[in-house]
Amino acid sequence: MRNHKLLFICFTLFSIAASAQHEANMTMWKDTAIGAIYNHATNTVSYGKPDAQNYYKIYLSDTLGQHETPLTYSGWPANIHQWAEEWDPTGQYLFCYVEKPVYAPETGHTRIPADATPGYGAYTDIWLLKRDGSQAWQLTNLPNDYDHGVCHGAISHDGTMFAWTERVQAPNIWDANLAAGAYVFKVADVVYSPTPGLNNIRTFQPGGLLAGGEVESISLDNNTIAIYSTYQSLSIYATPLYTIDITTGAITRMTTTSFAQCPTYTPDGNHFVYMWGQDCDIFPSSTQGADWWIMNTDSTHKQRLTLS
Repeated sequence: MRNHKLLFICFTLFSIAASAQHEANMTMWKDTAIGAIYNHATNTVSYGKPDAQNYYKIYLSDTLGQHETPLTYSGWPANIHQWAEEWDPTGQYLFCYVEKPVYAPETGHTRIPADATPGYGAYTDIWLLKRDGSQAWQLTNLPNDYDHGVCHGAISHDGTMFAWTERVQAPNIWDANLAAGAYVFKVADVVYSPTPGLNNIRTFQPGGLLAGGEVESISLDNNTIAIYSTYQSLSIYATPLYTIDITTGAITRMTTTSFAQCPTYTPDGNHFVYMWGQDCDIFPSSTQGADWWIMNTDSTHKQRLTLS
């Protein structure tokens, strides 16, 4: 799991560093939070924290991390993971990933709470939660087994589309390609009223192959999703970035070497900020390091923003 949603804090610093060509300092926002998502309309941040039983729960605060309040829905049991994934633009609805409460019998696997840890992808569905916690709607109902669940997602700038990463096969630790599981990428049109739902669901599976990967963002014109995938590298340690044209399914490769993740459109839609291991083999005992980089959306003019 990564603090990828904390990018909202870093965008200004990255822009300064990239345009002025000088160093910028970054400081920690909140030591105990993960997966922070900022909503401009309400000036609110949502994020996750584990409770005393190590189940992740949703919290809200202001941009300084103050005035923290928990957010949940009365229909969700306490002993399941609850995770904030994306705000709708108005800040009145929060897309959440919520663990299935019923432990169904399975052959070959015995479920434990850690299997549904947010960002991992098992035993979870997408829900839409009102900002005050008064109502929630289940948007998917995936099979209740170790092969299925959801992880990384993205909402379009106008809130009319939602994309997510859906697990279709459990991890295989003996296969570098499938060590984190196999995933497909889904994009749907969002309906908020009278009853929220996901319509016109489209599925993308690069190369038609089982592979690891995650969707991270949607272009401002709602035509493209940005992902990483192992469908060509066949290794979770070498994860190129790609874009997928939602209309045609055409795939464009954005990076050619090393480990890369989190291709996130900048607010102006003209660049990607992303994690990249290029020139960052700095940990003798680790497989790969990573820094933040920025590039144009046509993959040109790659610039390193941090130096680990």
